[in-house]
Amino acid sequence: MHRLFGFFRLLYSNFYAGTGLLFLVWVTFFDGNDLISLISNKMKLAETESEIAYYQEKINAVVAEGQKLRGTPDAMERFARERFLMKKDNEDIFLFKEESNTSIFDRLLKD
Repeated sequence: MHRLFGFFRLLYSNFYAGTGLLFLVWVTFFDGNDLISLISNKMKLAETESEIAYYQEKINAVVAEGQKLRGTPDAMERFARERFLMKKDNEDIFLFKEESNTSIFDRLLKD
């Protein structure tokens, strides 16, 4: 308790130390642009920039795939058949589910 009174006595006797401490407390907690909000905003900015990079890669992949499809009508037909399960009038579509190579123990642990 004596140390606490000594600390306050130092701040009271030294104008610059007291003013500096008051300024730091004000900037850290009470200011409109406080340090806590600044750190939070920087974290959100980093997260948003990573999302932008992810979606930009996805957009580039879709554009590249679109350019491939525009090249030949066969590629467009193949794409429509695979993605949208389109078929001609005299055709039947059979879907085969691919089985995984996991053991029964892996499947039990997964559930």
